[in-house]
Amino acid sequence: MEILYIVVALILIVALRFAKTNKYGKKNHKSNLSNNRTFRDNKKNSYSSGNNQKFEELKRSIYIGSNEEEYNIFRNALSSYGGGYIKYSSGTIVKKEFLGKEKGDLKGIFYNVIVPNPHIPVVKKEEFRAYLREIGVNGLDQRPDYEGRDSKLRNKAKNKDDYEKKEVGNKGEQVIRDILEELEPNWTIINGPVIKYRNEVHEYDHIAVGYNGVFVIETKAFGMTNGNATKASLFIDEGDKWFVRKNKENKEVKSPTNQITAEKNLIQNLLSSYVSEVYSIVALSNSELFVKQNIELPYKVLKPNELNNYITSQAEYINEAQRQDILTSINNCRQN
Repeated sequence: MEILYIVVALILIVALRFAKTNKYGKKNHKSNLSNNRTFRDNKKNSYSSGNNQKFEELKRSIYIGSNEEEYNIFRNALSSYGGGYIKYSSGTIVKKEFLGKEKGDLKGIFYNVIVPNPHIPVVKKEEFRAYLREIGVNGLDQRPDYEGRDSKLRNKAKNKDDYEKKEVGNKGEQVIRDILEELEPNWTIINGPVIKYRNEVHEYDHIAVGYNGVFVIETKAFGMTNGNATKASLFIDEGDKWFVRKNKENKEVKSPTNQITAEKNLIQNLLSSYVSEVYSIVALSNSELFVKQNIELPYKVLKPNELNNYITSQAEYINEAQRQDILTSINNCRQN
């Protein structure tokens, strides 16, 4: 009897162990099936962060001095790259797009390299802006004022006297820049452009393009002290002689006639298809300057408070399409 009990107990122990093993065996089998399915899914749909080194090489290939051919190479390579986020399905690329950081870098390249680059045509700049918007770069809805970009006022003079003279001139030029900015929004003011046309090159202080004309403006800071308005007198006499009287002393200054005439003629020839006349102005940035003009000149000599009134009072009419054509023509000949 005792032996019978022992045999029954052993049978029960074996049966319990078998049941437990079968339970976890099924569980492990299900787990293995799940893992195998996940592996297959991951193999079917996988993702990659792309080749960051490739994008860095693209960034280094374009710079503010790049010519049009170099830009074209950059643009084609960027399209081929397509972005650092890559989705695969069954080993095949099914989706590529730019990462957030890449989009931010491309936006910076657009504003800091493409927009101010004088060697890239505006039409290609606009095409690049459209491409960036298409790939999801934000903040590019408004067309930049490509043609109206300003050249910075610089002073490279090494001699002390020349440096101080240039500083006064720069401050006087800034006075006129600020006044011209008060014109209505449909005016484009181009400050400091270097224009080359038919092998002739001139650096301009300001070019204003609006609905009633194109104006070439040369700034003179006669009589200013350390760039500040100062009481003085300017006399323009026979023989195109210019004298500045300040602190009871007379000083002859160089007439700007040859300079402003050459600058006007270049722009007049460049834009002959669009306007009948280009207006030329010598703008005097010293608001405290008394002016006595004793001869007729082929251009206007105007003080700061007279400048914008004269510009907006001209009768020439330019529609918006013509204005854009004029700006494009100037921009295409710009060297800076």
